[in-house]
Amino acid sequence: MCIKISLRGQGVRCYERNAANGHYGQPLINSYLIMNYKLYILTGIFLLHVSSALPQSPGHRHCIMFYNVENLFHPSNDPDVADDDFTPDGNRRWTFYRYNKKLTGICQVILAANGWDPPEVICLSEVENAAVLKDLTRHPFLVKFNYRYLHRDGPDFRGIDVAILYREDRAVCLDTTWITISDSQGNPVKTREILTAKFLLEQDTVLVAANHWTSKYGGAMETEPKRVMQARILGRFIDSAITSQPALHIVAGGDFNDVSGSKPLRMLLNSGRLQQIVPASGKSTYKYQGRWDSLDHLFIGGKLKAGNCRAEIPDLAFLLEEDEKETGMRPYRTYRGFAYSGGISDHLPLLLHVDQGRDQGH
Repeated sequence: MCIKISLRGQGVRCYERNAANGHYGQPLINSYLIMNYKLYILTGIFLLHVSSALPQSPGHRHCIMFYNVENLFHPSNDPDVADDDFTPDGNRRWTFYRYNKKLTGICQVILAANGWDPPEVICLSEVENAAVLKDLTRHPFLVKFNYRYLHRDGPDFRGIDVAILYREDRAVCLDTTWITISDSQGNPVKTREILTAKFLLEQDTVLVAANHWTSKYGGAMETEPKRVMQARILGRFIDSAITSQPALHIVAGGDFNDVSGSKPLRMLLNSGRLQQIVPASGKSTYKYQGRWDSLDHLFIGGKLKAGNCRAEIPDLAFLLEEDEKETGMRPYRTYRGFAYSGGISDHLPLLLHVDQGRDQGH
């Protein structure tokens, strides 16, 4: 029997090929249309079985992923945050069916992004609360990988936060710090916190910083001072961390809501503590008004050297769709305006690979 898998459109579909005419028949399993968890488990087992025969990514010591998952809200209403649109009765009709479909799509990304060896550490942006992280890490596609999560409810008025997942069998979490953003007078600002965590990854102690900086909504120039403030705060924290623990490997990444060469990102580089790592492919993570660019970035520092690292935007066709307004392709997002389209995110994931077998500067 010959099987093919489709990861687009209506979900994970498995087709059997007719030996007589070579054509593929009706789908055997469709995990989106059948919301029975027993079938989710069967589909997950099947995908993992197929993955064992696929070629693996080049050898690497560690893999860390940064991914803005675009409005991963739980459908239940939280009266303390502005999540009313993302409820079953809200403007976007955010039902549990749509929620579970999005969770499954994120799991597919995690499974496929690194050659079917899921990243040791995953930094997520735009997650509402611990409930969505619990559902994600316990999803039948991911449960065998022993992911744990780091999260707390932050001050963002919409209730979207950063979070970190890590594989407990491969990464030991040593410490966590939530960095609250404050203005020059020390007053807390209602925006996403920066989440940092120290991990023991084999023999390396790695400080990972998950970022989701203030967007340009309201004007690029008008909002730039907030991103400058976030750059200054992150830079000071990293400087202090390296000073107190010189052997640290530093990885800072996420959605910085600004492009390379902007003032906030130059501030990180001008500190002398960080280097930016960009994909050799020249690909970008975000498309706006027909133009591809990257709002998601990777920086390394401490004992981690650029020669040991490479950045990658994984080539996953199910994350893209045809751009009907402009040319080429665009990220296959969950909503366009208030219209549900059924995709995963308006951003593409960004990976950092630390290559195996090279001198790390210990």
